[in-house]
Amino acid sequence: MASHYRDQLIHVYLMGTKDVDSCVRASSLSNLGELCTWLDFALGPVIHEVTACLSAIVKTEREAEVRRAAVHVVTLLLRGLCEKALQVLADVLLELYRLLKFAVRTDVDQLVQLHAQLALEELDCVVRGILFPEEKLEKKITVLP
Repeated sequence: MASHYRDQLIHVYLMGTKDVDSCVRASSLSNLGELCTWLDFALGPVIHEVTACLSAIVKTEREAEVRRAAVHVVTLLLRGLCEKALQVLADVLLELYRLLKFAVRTDVDQLVQLHAQLALEELDCVVRGILFPEEKLEKKITVLP
């Protein structure tokens, strides 16, 4: 159902990030993050818009709670997609990584830095899980009659 209304919902949430009230902006970002966790592969066509919005907010927003919400969207995105993150986010993964590193290094708010660090750890888990899959060591033993 979420994929059916994807375009309308994302449009509403992205417009909400331009509101005058910082609480509305933060709430729109939170809702956008929750929607992104439900969309999985249906997120593909709009991922560039979402990433551009998140990047602009993290780099230019004055209100710390809105920047926290923007970084939290990235965390929710990575957590929701799990192993599918590299397939869905292939085009924007490097940009998201640079955005998170930027937030960790330059943001004055410690909670934004913490959220960005948590998102980087999620990204690290995803990449490690794909590069180094868990090996199951099992041996089949049969008894001969």
